[in-house]
Formats: sequence, C-alpha cells, structure tokens
Amino acid sequence: MLDNIKNSFARNYKPLNKIEISLSNLKHNYKYLLSINKTIKVAPVLKSNAYGHGIEIVAKELDKFNCPFFCVDSLYEAYKLLKSGIKTPILIMGYINPQSLKTKKLPFSFAVFDYGVILALNKYQPQAKIHIFVDTGMHREGIRIDELPKFLKTIITKTNLEIEGIMSHFAESENPKNPSTKQQLQNFQKAIAILKKSGVSPKWMHIANSSAILNDKFYKAELGNMARTGIGLYGIDPQGKDKNLKPLLTLKTSISQIKNLQKEEKAGYNFTFTAKENMQIAILPIGYFDGVDRRLSNIGFTLVNGVYCPIVGRVSMNITIIDVSKVTNVKVGQEVIVYSNNPADKNSILNAAKLCNEPAYVLLGNLASPTKRILV
Repeated sequence: MLDNIKNSFARNYKPLNKIEISLSNLKHNYKYLLSINKTIKVAPVLKSNAYGHGIEIVAKELDKFNCPFFCVDSLYEAYKLLKSGIKTPILIMGYINPQSLKTKKLPFSFAVFDYGVILALNKYQPQAKIHIFVDTGMHREGIRIDELPKFLKTIITKTNLEIEGIMSHFAESENPKNPSTKQQLQNFQKAIAILKKSGVSPKWMHIANSSAILNDKFYKAELGNMARTGIGLYGIDPQGKDKNLKPLLTLKTSISQIKNLQKEEKAGYNFTFTAKENMQIAILPIGYFDGVDRRLSNIGFTLVNGVYCPIVGRVSMNITIIDVSKVTNVKVGQEVIVYSNNPADKNSILNAAKLCNEPAYVLLGNLASPTKRILV
C-alpha cells in the first residue's frame, strides 16, 4: 500500500517552486573559460550544491568534458558524486575529520594542510593523492610558507602519499594590481620552488579562480596550469564586466492567491508596507527558506508575464507578497520569475545581489536544496 502511495505521489506531485538550469549556457561558460588561457585547464568548483545549481545535475553534464577535476568542499559531496556515477576525478578541498578516513579505499584527491589528516590518510588511504594547500597570505586555511619545508619533509619521509598538486587561494583576485595580490602570487611561486628543491614536481599547480581567469591579461603565466572556477562557470563575473558569461539559473514559482489591498492598508510582518493607493497583490508560496533573500523585502522585484512586480512587505519564511496591479488578467497559478537568468532584468541574480549589498554567490548559496532543479 505504501508503495502505491509513493508511486501515485511521484506521478501527480507538482512542485510549487522550481529552479531551471540552462544546459546551453553551462556548456558555453565552460568552453569560454577554457578559451581564455590555453595553458590553463579548468576544474569546475561544485561545492555548496554547485553554488545552488544542483551538484549532481551540473556534474553529470560536465562529466562529458574531460575536466581535470571536480572540486568539492567535503567528503559528503565527494561521496554524492561518486554514487551518481561521476567519472571525473574529484578533489576534496576542505578539512576532513581524520576519523572519517577509516573506510575502504577512496578514489579521491585530497587538499592537505594538517598533520593529523596527513597521518590518517597515510594509515587508512595509502598512496592517496594529495594537493598541498599553501597559505600565501589570505590567512584562512593552508600551511604557512615558513612552515612548508617541515610539512613537506613529514610527507616525504613519513608517508607514502603522492603529492599530485600544490594549491592556494586568492583573497582579492578581482584586483590583480593590488600589492597583496601580487605578494600572494610571489609566495605561491616560492612554495612551488620549495617543492622542487625537495625533488617534488607536482602535476597540478593552482591558485586561480574565476576572477583570476577573467583578468588573465594581468596575471599571464604566473597562475600555474589549472584554475578552480566557480561563480564564472555559473555565468557571473563578480565585477560585472565580462559580457561573454551567461547566467544559468532561473528561480520560478506560481501565484497561490490574489487579493485587493485598499489605500492605507498594511501588509506583511511588522507592517513594513503601507499601500499608497488601492492595489492588487499576489501571494507567492516561496520565501527566505527557499532562497528569496529577506533583504529584498520592499525593494526587490519579480517578473509576471513580462511585467516587473515589486516585492511588498517582509519576505516571510515560505511566503512572499508582490504587487501585481500592473499585470493584465493576473490569475492564481500564473508563473512568476523570482530570479531571472537575464543579466539585464531587475530581478537577475546579480541585480538582486546588488540590492542586498552581497556578492551573487551568497544568494545562490542560499537556494534551498530540496527545490527541484531541472535542465532546460
């Protein structure tokens, strides 16, 4: 009986909200990023549910492109890709609890910057491939340059791990002329020299991200031979200058109720919106839990039948109110575009992010994982 209910539910269930991912734009962006610098391979960053786009959907499409790696943050994400049948090598960039390595042989590469993880890898994952993560000045994760010789000696003399790569991360790659950025590049070259002096020639050397690739003319050959691209892959230039990138994602919902609001009537939590005239509003079954940023309250926009409809009142956890007074023949069930993949639209993810005074990847990362993602 339970199976019958499940089958019936699967056949008849229609999600209220959905995220559409443009396959053609995904392919275009990857090929474009590859074309910028022929000496640098591009490794897609799929962490954080592929920046909200859906890790399995994106991975299955890019799996056809012979990428050097898929870069993820956690062992959980790597397992998810492995179970999905992904063939592309997987690089885990984040910290792993050493206890989690007590399992069968894992076919992953690991970023390392911690002695405990190194020793656990050596014990439980012999001959594992590692990428030494160097702190070149961002002072986040990574082994400091002055500590690198000792760290390297431990790996060489006390483990049987294969040093496959060396990596770092920019703090401000969108500003290549910044003295701190230049210093990070110099430190990265120092780190590579330390490895080579110890007889280690890593196959992969990578510090570049999307902004570094998009500003390639300022960096030239100093970036190594691989770039880890995240936000650019998903069609967004953090600086908003590169018009060759094409955003992938459209967030859609539909109207669940329509009602009239009289002049001076208020709407939403804490009554932050007051109608200046008689108007028509629509209720949407989507809110900040689903990824509609709460900071868009009273300042954001949606699109209904080509008409910009302002968000009115506070965005609730699962509900948003919009002004549909200018939409002709508006009706329940009508499609609403919350985030558009057209950069020119007021409700594009980039323009919505500007209203929130946040980078676009913050809004993308807040999109709810349960929301259905589909390729279009």
